[in-house]
Amino acid sequence: MLISFEEFRARLKSLGLPVYRNKAPTGTPFPYFVYSYTNEENLHASGETLDSKPEYQVSLFTEGTEKELQKFRRVFSDVPFMGFNNSFSDENGTTVNNFYTYIRVEL
Repeated sequence: MLISFEEFRARLKSLGLPVYRNKAPTGTPFPYFVYSYTNEENLHASGETLDSKPEYQVSLFTEGTEKELQKFRRVFSDVPFMGFNNSFSDENGTTVNNFYTYIRVEL
């Protein structure tokens, strides 16, 4: 089941962490979520575009571990999303994890 963009944002905000589009303000303390538009899938029939499904990357930036993803998985359990990946970096001697996934929504 796909959800609307509005439902997607509402569910993200219900997780109890700050939510930003594209980039968090400089100096924002961890953890927080960032979502960004990545692409769009068009559904075609008889040579016409019938529908479009935008995809968003959702990232959890945290100094914590993958255990912090459990609440996201519960809240989005009825919505298909890709498995999480991690990209980590060193911020002044502290490891910061960027756990990210991709999710499609209805327009």
